[in-house]
Amino acid sequence: MGGFGKNELATKRGYTYRLTRRQFLVASSAAALAACGPAAITPSASPSASPGKELKIGQLLPFTGVYAELGNSMRRATELYLKLNDQKLANRPVKLVYGDDANVTATGVQIAQKFIDQDQVDVMMGVVPTPLAYGIRNAVHAAKLIFIDTNAGGNALTRDTTDCKPACKSPYIFRASFSSYQISYPIGDYLSAKGTKEFFLAYANYGFGTESAADFTTGLKKNGGTVTGNVAPPLANPDFAPFVTQIKNQPTKNVYSFFSGADAIGFIKSWNSLGLPAAGYKMYGAGFLTEQDVLKEVKDLANGAVTSLFWAVELDNPENKKFVADFQKAYPLLPDVFAVQQYDGMRALDEALKSLGGDTSDKDKLVKALEDVTFKSPRGDFSFDKSTHNPIQDIYIREVKTQNGQTVNTITDKIAKVTDPGK
Repeated sequence: MGGFGKNELATKRGYTYRLTRRQFLVASSAAALAACGPAAITPSASPSASPGKELKIGQLLPFTGVYAELGNSMRRATELYLKLNDQKLANRPVKLVYGDDANVTATGVQIAQKFIDQDQVDVMMGVVPTPLAYGIRNAVHAAKLIFIDTNAGGNALTRDTTDCKPACKSPYIFRASFSSYQISYPIGDYLSAKGTKEFFLAYANYGFGTESAADFTTGLKKNGGTVTGNVAPPLANPDFAPFVTQIKNQPTKNVYSFFSGADAIGFIKSWNSLGLPAAGYKMYGAGFLTEQDVLKEVKDLANGAVTSLFWAVELDNPENKKFVADFQKAYPLLPDVFAVQQYDGMRALDEALKSLGGDTSDKDKLVKALEDVTFKSPRGDFSFDKSTHNPIQDIYIREVKTQNGQTVNTITDKIAKVTDPGK
């Protein structure tokens, strides 16, 4: 698919082009539609808010399934940002329209279509799994709907490709999170340059899992590293013991993994129950393997794991200290990277809208305003790469430690200003 022919576009409404449901589903290659989760709507602005046109933001997130806690974390961060800003962005009262995709692409496709056709949202945010981000790309592009991706890291979503399969760059898509390359390539390059060159791979067998493994391998091979084998459990795998047993039955001690959410919890618990630490195996991975949503469940079982990510709860800057304090005041737990991504997505949208006086009617002007956004984030300096719409960000090498009764990722090194290559 190299864009849209005129037969693919629905009737023009103002600035927005919309697909019919049939055309959208064909474009997204969704084989069937699952039942749409109910949309929950938060209250609008407080009574004291200045009069203004309501800003409607569609939030496409998982609240059930393997990534449910990720969706919950992102919802907490969204509502925290609004709470701290009088329920407004750029002085416009905000209505949030939530849709639960349950980590099912067809369900998410249907919800995105509802956001476009029925809810007529001004902006869409969210999306955790890469296949769903790829699935909705064409409809978002055709509708000129600003979509700020606050998690899904599939490389193709913001890269130039020749045929847009499975996706390709759209001017209306931004990322407040990461690309697979930004998370996975640097740690492969870093470890092999330091002399740790032989790895076995374990990763969830779906879009982002396979991309993470491939990007890590590319970085590893840059300095003469090798991959000796792999296991690839299905996403939402119910039993990791058979796969961890395969790891234990092979000789390579260094294991790079991509798992997240409930899968990461299951993997780490099996890793320990089957005695891999005592047998000398060392756990490495993309940072989601040991994020705070996982550590609050596995605690010191992950001690010693080394991962790469653009944030850690221990990151020492004023913005992060305030964010962690605000989050803990609102909720009885430490924030995680998913909260940071969503919070930064809200902040980026707020800053762009402020520069336009809150006006969302001209999507191309809003694109330019987002491209120009810069601010101090809990992760550090935040800005978008204008050529890819990915953030430019430092990547931290982190080691899990339990200290003062809390298990956290401690920062051991930094790879500065990592950008996605965009091709």
